[in-house]
Amino acid sequence: MNAINKLLIFIFLSFISLSSFALGQLGHQVVCDLAYNELPQNQQQQISQLLTAMPKAHRIKLNRYMNQDDDAAITFAKSCVWADAIKKQADYKQFEKWHFMNVPRTAQNITTNACKKDCIGQAVNIHQQQVSTAQDPWQKLQALMFLGHWLGDIHQPLHVSYANDWGGNKIKITKRSNVRCETLHWYWDDCVLSRQARSFEQWISHLSSNKSVTTTQWRPEHVWQWADESYQIVTSADFKYCVKQDGSCRSPRDNKVTLPADYQAQFAPVINQRMILAGQRLAQLLKQSM
Repeated sequence: MNAINKLLIFIFLSFISLSSFALGQLGHQVVCDLAYNELPQNQQQQISQLLTAMPKAHRIKLNRYMNQDDDAAITFAKSCVWADAIKKQADYKQFEKWHFMNVPRTAQNITTNACKKDCIGQAVNIHQQQVSTAQDPWQKLQALMFLGHWLGDIHQPLHVSYANDWGGNKIKITKRSNVRCETLHWYWDDCVLSRQARSFEQWISHLSSNKSVTTTQWRPEHVWQWADESYQIVTSADFKYCVKQDGSCRSPRDNKVTLPADYQAQFAPVINQRMILAGQRLAQLLKQSM
């Protein structure tokens, strides 16, 4: 095999490795695996049993979305990607807005019931309740998969942001930043994790050994506190999303940002801690609901 062919194969394999573990997949799987590992054995068994209720069509759709074989096993970690896999289906279109929360640019913090319907804050509470009360296995499993997904989303800071820039999806990262992710939201969905260059197993080991938070008994109002944590991160000056002026959070000039050289080093620990929190809080919810 000549050098050019070897190089092409290396580039191809590197692309597959990175694209297979974007936050939409890696982050959600890590959060749910961290939570699963904290559950007592009987609750882990309940989840495993519920996963058998997933219809074949949904198993295939999820596996194809994740670029895996149609008959690949569905773990709880993988099931937390399901909400993205079915997001565009007509039967689930109503949940599309539940993945995030938009607030006014004059908002200083997120308060209880910051939105009245169709947002991530309500989504967590609604599906937590359904996990607790649903009797039909498929309905209960759907609520469980949504809940696991929502815990990941609410801890990704840009899922609590502003409508007119689509949560940072319209904020372009300049080429001077030397990153492959082209928008700020993309960076936080992908590059802030992938640039740390860990396998899934390494992520679980690393985050499990770096827990430094304590948890308290969960209450519904806590969801809005979690959203506020994300909001305080995205509105900080160093995040490069919010330019504060006259009591309002303005978009960066021309909707473009150049990330400083130390941006990754500064915010990698932030997203890692958010995933630890998401996993621990999901475990709390499940311990009380199942």
